[in-house]
Amino acid sequence: MCDNFETYYVPRGYDYRKVETRCGNTKTDGSRAICEVCAADPKRMREIKRQEGNVRADNDWSHSAGWGDW
Repeated sequence: MCDNFETYYVPRGYDYRKVETRCGNTKTDGSRAICEVCAADPKRMREIKRQEGNVRADNDWSHSAGWGDW
């Protein structure tokens, strides 16, 4: 990924809290933070999709062996 940050807001009481997450890291909702620059670059997006596919395949294998998170 890159060194950019993605900014989003999470509920906090009756207000919202600003959260900045480095591009490529996990956000508080479990999804991956992707900045606008990376989202607009097809090559970077292919790499992200490849990585997520590898993670999914690894988790599927772990589950089939009775291991991992459910």
